[in-house]
Order: sequence, then structure tokens, then C-alpha cells
Amino acid sequence: QPAAMVQCTQGTIQAAPNFDAGRDAEILRKAMKGFALFVFLIEQDLIKDLKSELSGNVEELILALFMPSTYYDAWSLRHAMKGPGTQERVLIEILCTRTNQEIREIVNCYKNEFGRDIEQDIRADTSGHFERLLVSMCQ
Repeated sequence: QPAAMVQCTQGTIQAAPNFDAGRDAEILRKAMKGFALFVFLIEQDLIKDLKSELSGNVEELILALFMPSTYYDAWSLRHAMKGPGTQERVLIEILCTRTNQEIREIVNCYKNEFGRDIEQDIRADTSGHFERLLVSMCQ
């Protein structure tokens, strides 16, 4: 089927089968610094190391994988409306594909993490039928 006809309710990134965080952390550390072992408990910070080694979209993607999905959705919505212009595709992707429970969690997370009301931010950045649709999705 053409990609436009495929309907998805989740992102395209899925958990790897037989995921082993310790093994993957070891591989990452070795690749970045040449060490054979990565140990979180010995004052090593994987996220700090990743930030120092990565940049741009790759950095954003990798760091997003460490965020809980609700936080990442709230963060994405905030950044889609922050500054000049609005990334409408992000608003649509998140607010029109999550369950009611997920939306409630995102709205609460947005308020707690950013100290802002998502409905007010939507009203400030959009207008007309699009604004009403997005606000209704938040409710």
C-alpha cells in the first residue's frame, strides 16, 4: 500500500526484541570513547555523553528515545508552538492520534513541565476551525 493510505496510531519506532540496556550502553560507550565497559554507577552519564557526541536531528532523536512517551509528546507540542511559526503537522500527529487517556496525560504533563496551559498556547498559535479542532482534541 502507498504510505499515504496506511493509518497508524503509534510512531514508527518500536522496541527492539530482546532489548538489553546494559549491553547496548556498553556498545555505545565503547563506540564513543573506546572503553570496553559502561557502568552507570561509576559517575558515568550516558545522556551527557550522547549530547557531547551528537548534534542536530540525530541528537534530538536519540535523546527522545530516553524520554517517557507522554513527556516527549508534551515537549514536541511545546516546541511546535514555541517561537515564530507553528508546526501544524506535529500538533495534528499528536493530538489526533492519541487516546483520550493519553491526551489527558499529555495535557497534565505540559502544564507540570512547562507551567503553561496547552489550550491557551493552541489558541494563541492557531485560528478558525483548526484551532477549534485542536482545542476539542485536548478536551
